[in-house]
Amino acid sequence: MARDDDEDFEEHPAKVTTWRDGEPVVHPDAEREDETVWVAVHDGPVAWEGLLARRVAEDRARLAAIPFWVYNLDLGDEVELIVAPNGAPVITGVAADGGNFTYRVVFEDAADDDTRWRDLAQALAPLGCWFDVRDPGFLALSAPGPEADAVTAYLHAREARGELRYETGHTAPPRDEP
Repeated sequence: MARDDDEDFEEHPAKVTTWRDGEPVVHPDAEREDETVWVAVHDGPVAWEGLLARRVAEDRARLAAIPFWVYNLDLGDEVELIVAPNGAPVITGVAADGGNFTYRVVFEDAADDDTRWRDLAQALAPLGCWFDVRDPGFLALSAPGPEADAVTAYLHAREARGELRYETGHTAPPRDEP
């Protein structure tokens, strides 16, 4: 199926956030992000996903976003970059695992004024989770590796009750660095 140019690229303009004392707090790397890095999406609704990042070297950046479409990339991963012919920085691989685990959550019947995403983010904030909201019915969550089992159990229980649908954005839990 041919894609419209507007559908080829999806950039994350929002900043990764959590809740503290009832208020949203932006992730420190998202506060200091200095560019958007691009990664090809395989079998998704867009061809390229643009993720906010913080440059750490000429050929590397640390992700300051939670992917909505790409698998095996997580908030805090240090990624290797090349410069595309159009000048855009493109991710070629992961140089260092950030130790986080990504989830995507869908509230299928969400209206524009739905606040279940906020309730979920507030419920998971004590576990060190960060979130990015695409719309009230679709959000991405990042959990620190040590909390991934607890977050998975929480989301699984809510899915079993029909309250939401979720998937992981990683094929395996983050590995511990030696």
